[in-house]
Order: sequence, then C-alpha cells, then structure tokens
Amino acid sequence: MPRGAELSPVRAGFSVPKKKFRKSVHRHRLRRLMVEAWRLNKQEVYEAVPDGQQLHLFILYTSPEMQDYPTVAAAVHKGIGQLKTVIAK
Repeated sequence: MPRGAELSPVRAGFSVPKKKFRKSVHRHRLRRLMVEAWRLNKQEVYEAVPDGQQLHLFILYTSPEMQDYPTVAAAVHKGIGQLKTVIAK
C-alpha cells in the first residue's frame, strides 16, 4: 500500500507537460508552485470530502507560458472551489 494512502482523504498528483516546457527546470518550477498552492489550500477540500471516502485528484498545467506564483495559486484556488461544488452535489 502506498505511504499515507489510508490517512489522507485526498491524494493529489501534479503534472507539467514536456511538450510545452522542454526544460525540466521550468517544469519542476511550475510543479513546485502548484504543490505549494495545493498545500496551502487543501484543507478546504479535506472538509468537503465525506467521511470514509477518498478522493484522487490530478492537476495538469495547461498554459503554454510560465506564470508567477499568484497566478498559479489563483488557478488552483479556483479549481478547488469548483471541486467543492461538485463534491457537494
């Protein structure tokens, strides 16, 4: 069993496509920005997931250009808001 699989109500993965960002330095920077934005906002999703259930989430970076942290954080936060509405249904 993967580490932490039974402890967390949400398991998240992150990806930045190599096709859009050829240099791994750029891909890793964007991935780190997404992970940090998720880390700071994940509690909102944890509260929305019903007890006894687990959510598997994968976040893809689709913009063709580099963004700064506030832009990435706003996009992740917007996605979390949309996810919460879907979970609430």
